[in-house]
Amino acid sequence: MKHADLPDRWKTRLTLWIRQFSDDERTELAADDFPVSHYVSLKFEDDSEAKFEHALVIEEPKLDEVGVFTEHCGYHIFPLGGTHVARIQK
Repeated sequence: MKHADLPDRWKTRLTLWIRQFSDDERTELAADDFPVSHYVSLKFEDDSEAKFEHALVIEEPKLDEVGVFTEHCGYHIFPLGGTHVARIQK
């Protein structure tokens, strides 16, 4: 999904994340927000896996969700419970 497709709870969460690290007033991610030094691996309860390059991950326990945001492959939301998240250095 794209930013416009995100549920409002995640639009708000992203805005908070952006403003935590930046003084500007933007509400959407920019190219510099996506890390290039690692990739993200997700492993789910059924042993299936997903790998994302240059992905920003925000774990949100209050929502019981994890957001995976990529520059070119869209934004993804997964349940946090039962999902193992690993950031792996290249």
